[in-house]
Amino acid sequence: STWSPNPTSTSVTLTGLQSGTTYQVRVRAVSDVGYGEWSNIVSGTTYDVPGPPLNLTAEPSSVSAILRWDPPAEKDQNGEITGYLIKYQLSNDSTSQMNKTVGAVTQLLLDNLKTGETYNFTVAAINSIGTGRDATMVMFTTIPIST
Repeated sequence: STWSPNPTSTSVTLTGLQSGTTYQVRVRAVSDVGYGEWSNIVSGTTYDVPGPPLNLTAEPSSVSAILRWDPPAEKDQNGEITGYLIKYQLSNDSTSQMNKTVGAVTQLLLDNLKTGETYNFTVAAINSIGTGRDATMVMFTTIPIST
């Protein structure tokens, strides 16, 4: 399509583009004398933050839990996944949220948890654009220690 920016501008921001789509762009000058030659065509692919990780699970012990997840669906990765943001908290205390950022791994050992307590956790994938949406939250309860 054709778009005419401010005549004194040498840049424009294209909006409404679809993620993961390659676009070709060319420009030409316009003056009261007429139209200039078209520039060479340049191509660029748009990317977005990744979609949510999949299949979150937790294997709790008395004071720790192994958290596991799968990467976002390939079509939702929007480039290379470079890491994950893990958010967890006691389920009855929203002020207890903790965040951990890890590399491109799909499991994490959370330790120093309280025994016999219920926790919520979620994971978001990270790519070169930023941090994506959280996966569906998962709850787990650490195993109480018998006395």
